[in-house]
Amino acid sequence: MSDYVVMHSLYRLADYPVLAALAQERTTATKLDGRACRLIYSEALPRIDWQAVSASELAFVRSLGIEG
Repeated sequence: MSDYVVMHSLYRLADYPVLAALAQERTTATKLDGRACRLIYSEALPRIDWQAVSASELAFVRSLGIEG
C-alpha cells in the first residue's frame, strides 16, 4: 500500500487495543485515519509497553512509519 492510502484510510480502534486505549484519552471516535493514528502513537511512544503490543498491531504501527 502507498503511504497516501495508509494515511488516509480509516482504521477501527477495536482492531488495535493499544491505540484504542491511547485514543480514549482524546476522542470518542471508533475509527481514525492513519494520520491521527500516527500522531497518537508518536506522542505516546515513551509510554507504550511494546511487549504488550500484538504482532498485528506492531505491523500496523510500522506501516505508519513508526518504529517501536
